[in-house]
Amino acid sequence: MPPGPGARRALLVSTVSVLAGGVASLVATLLLRVVMARALDPSGLGLVLLATSLVTPLGAVAALGTSTALAQRVAERRARADEAGARGAGRRGVLLAAASGALAAFFLAVLAGPIARLLGQPGLERVLPPIAPVALGLAVGIAALGVARGFGDSLGRALLRDAGGGLLRVLGVGSVLLTDAPTPFGIAIGFAAGSVAAELAFAAYVVAKGWISAPGSADPEPLLPALRPLAATEVLTQASLWLDLVVLGALAPPAVVGVYGVARGLTRVLDLVRQASAHGYLPAVAAACARGEEARLPALHVGTRRFAFGLVWPALAVCLLAPEPLVTLLFGAPYAGAASALRLLAAGSFAASAFDYLDLLLVAERRAGEVFRAGLVGTVALVVLLAALVPPFGGAGTAAAVLGSGLVRGALLHRHAFRARPFAPFRPGVAEPAAIGLASLAAGGVLLALVPAGGIPALVAAGAAGALGSAASLIRFFRARERTLPA
Repeated sequence: MPPGPGARRALLVSTVSVLAGGVASLVATLLLRVVMARALDPSGLGLVLLATSLVTPLGAVAALGTSTALAQRVAERRARADEAGARGAGRRGVLLAAASGALAAFFLAVLAGPIARLLGQPGLERVLPPIAPVALGLAVGIAALGVARGFGDSLGRALLRDAGGGLLRVLGVGSVLLTDAPTPFGIAIGFAAGSVAAELAFAAYVVAKGWISAPGSADPEPLLPALRPLAATEVLTQASLWLDLVVLGALAPPAVVGVYGVARGLTRVLDLVRQASAHGYLPAVAAACARGEEARLPALHVGTRRFAFGLVWPALAVCLLAPEPLVTLLFGAPYAGAASALRLLAAGSFAASAFDYLDLLLVAERRAGEVFRAGLVGTVALVVLLAALVPPFGGAGTAAAVLGSGLVRGALLHRHAFRARPFAPFRPGVAEPAAIGLASLAAGGVLLALVPAGGIPALVAAGAAGALGSAASLIRFFRARERTLPA
């Protein structure tokens, strides 16, 4: 049974609004990287990116998995008409994340010197302390995000946390760049000020909406037992997202980290689209499971995959077909060496996206332990591949390691998700993007052969090929949606 028009409309509205805010945040982040890359040399940029790659995952881990846990818990409680229990779970989760984030920020600031010596990166001890408060802001904001997801809100996230956060970071870093000689230390201060302000503003919004109960009202089911596997999974998720930069920072000069970092930043677009569509996907799946409506899951999953692929493919196609012109245009000739890493990272994102949302499907079924085991094996594979590929190949080897570990984790998630259910109803969510993507790349190869090599013509040709593939996927999504609407 396909999901009704209301469910599809809710998914569409949630994804588009969150994606719009996320795009604004991504544009702001990309703008900051472009400006910083032109204001700092690759070594200075590498120090800032390395500090960010330490603080950001630690802040996400300090949230203890509350975003996923609270989105699931609140959606379940509300599906059973237990509004008081939903608000009680929200209050407990946000307070717990705040305490954990404060500890993470404190230890990052105190241990900045030993961390710099451990990684062999002189100068990191000056950049890390001013960025450390971001860990507290992230932990609080992530927990508040889980509450908002459970209550079906997407506008607050889009306007305050994503778009507003991007603007605040631009303002913070921009004020530093107005000085005569911007330094990594000053940029770290500006970035931290904008990031923390954005996360705390979003948490204040959630409180003002009344989604967190007053003291004395609580969810009767303990939260900590549900958090343990999710918190452990978050550790592995953040390791897969940031371990490549940390290991590269330990084994290569800051300039190499800076060049690889710009490529890694460009492929975050797929993560952005996945997060936007997952904003509404997990609560919808959790509510369906709570009501015993599992037959709705395949259509919801396939529709989400079609829509997400249609949104992300133009950017990924450009990264795959014309990486060098893109990097040179945005960051300048000194960063042209990032092209090979960018192509490998984009290929890894495309391949691993076949397994998107399977972890959320398992979480909704209260099988978070299986998600953790898949993540653990994927992280071990990442460590092994990084150790084998980074020393001889640098940034390109790092990108190849990310690709391999993503495929290992995804294959295990696929095995867990379909061990007890048929795969056939879910198959279009994998087969259609793969077929459309490959056909689009072939068309792009033909277009590139007809235009001058490099420069704007190559970017236009690659973008046109990506747009064709995107249009095909979105047409499939909207036609399926129309068939669920009343005549």
